[in-house]
Amino acid sequence: MIRQCFLTLLMLSTVVAQDLIFFKVNTTAEIGLPQTTAYRRIVYVADQQIYRVCNGKNKNKCGYWESVATKKKYPSGATTYNKNKKALIVKKLKETDFGTYTTGDKKHSQEIYRTL
Repeated sequence: MIRQCFLTLLMLSTVVAQDLIFFKVNTTAEIGLPQTTAYRRIVYVADQQIYRVCNGKNKNKCGYWESVATKKKYPSGATTYNKNKKALIVKKLKETDFGTYTTGDKKHSQEIYRTL
């Protein structure tokens, strides 16, 4: 009985750990998310932010993280999407870049944590 409980807990912790990624400040993060026109993040300042990928038609509203509630721009490391790696790339992570990253439709997510 105890062995079954232990194996179940081990399996559950493995499933949950797949969505956790650890990075240091000032490093480059590769966040495995599918390609989409927008990405969202909930950072640890309890603010939901959106990033719109530039496509030529939206030059004024793309390429930066913006608060969903206040429309304020937030500083961040350079954010791009690498089609070959199928990953959202954030270069030179800042303290404010750690949190939950999702696709615009919130179907896929990754947790980004800071390591010392």
